Amino acid sequence: MKRAELTRILAFLCAVLLLTGCGATAPPDVKESEAPVTGQEAVEQEPAEPSSAPAEEQGPYSADYELLWEALETDYPYLDYLRGKGVDVDRIRESYAEQVRQAQDADEFAAILGRMFLAMQNTAHLWVVSREDFPYFYSAYMEYIDPWRETVEAAAQAGYYSLSTESGSPDGNGLGYLPPVKVTWYADCSTLCITVNTFQHEVVERDRDVIWQAIAQYPDAENIVFDISNNSGGDTNYWIENIVAPFGEDYALGMRMYYRDSPRNRQFIDKLFDESFPLAKVEAPAAWAEELGLDSVIVGELQIKGTPKIQSNAKRWVIVNGNVYSSAETFVCFCKSTGWATVIGTQTGGDGVGFDPALLLLPNSGLLVRFSIVAGESPGGGMNIEGTAPDVELKTGSIGYFLEYIRNERNK
Repeated sequence: MKRAELTRILAFLCAVLLLTGCGATAPPDVKESEAPVTGQEAVEQEPAEPSSAPAEEQGPYSADYELLWEALETDYPYLDYLRGKGVDVDRIRESYAEQVRQAQDADEFAAILGRMFLAMQNTAHLWVVSREDFPYFYSAYMEYIDPWRETVEAAAQAGYYSLSTESGSPDGNGLGYLPPVKVTWYADCSTLCITVNTFQHEVVERDRDVIWQAIAQYPDAENIVFDISNNSGGDTNYWIENIVAPFGEDYALGMRMYYRDSPRNRQFIDKLFDESFPLAKVEAPAAWAEELGLDSVIVGELQIKGTPKIQSNAKRWVIVNGNVYSSAETFVCFCKSTGWATVIGTQTGGDGVGFDPALLLLPNSGLLVRFSIVAGESPGGGMNIEGTAPDVELKTGSIGYFLEYIRNERNK
């Protein structure tokens, strides 16, 4: 691996990821159409019939559309996964090509791609960067490494995006409301609940001391529960520095990330890792990786150094559900792998084992498209895109059902 630790790499997993999956309070960077959804939740809509127009009659964005699909076929790991889930990927490609042919401007093209990606369930961070969010992406990626930085620089010069908009600015102040940490004490069951609805990069420093100081106020708590049921990610450094490290222990989280060894993927991976391995040279690779046509694997380790601030013998819990996604999912994988906390609730949203999605600049329109290029392996060996099962299953992943469970356990 490069001298930059995997911690640094994963810090951007959702710092610039800007994902959804939230319940009542949506992250400020996401529209409903960009939310990761299950097959049951996918919007039912009949796309246009495939185009029969000759090549010379194709629209100004048809070449961008073909470039996008060529990249998805060669670089994106999940087309066969979607096909296996009943998504008619090939019909989607053909059908939306007709709408693209008729697109009059780049905004219309972006809207068409947004609908198409929704039909593909926005799987693995698959969507178009909006005008509104681009200033934040630009600011964040300019602190990152090539080729992410080079790509956003090129996008800034391509004409579609602006670095100054009414709803966004290069310093990220236009992203809207980032909910504060909520601390609640339940005396009847000696439980301290700390609700963290975002791991967004901007609030890592804001919340630096909030959590450990809250815990210090209740030294006799029997249970400390971190409610992340509405947390769709942000910055991996949030949970490392603000939640785990203050308890003082050192940890290492092993990760395996599978990918297709294509030239475009290589330009990203080679900037992050010294080496990866052919699937055949890795001991007991996940069977699903070969089924998806993924021929290479990255083996990494996320190092976590304790910074002792908390003295507590309380049992630790993490409440989860399908809203938990991306770097919040990484936190769940950490808890499952190390036993740092008991995960309770329902299946998570997934896609947290990996690094920041690749960027693809579509030259004619100037649009930026993002999608994950690695498929992460969950602690139990499954495909992380499908989420993580809790240690203790509840009817729903919510504080109400958690408290009912704790109170019942105390009364046994």
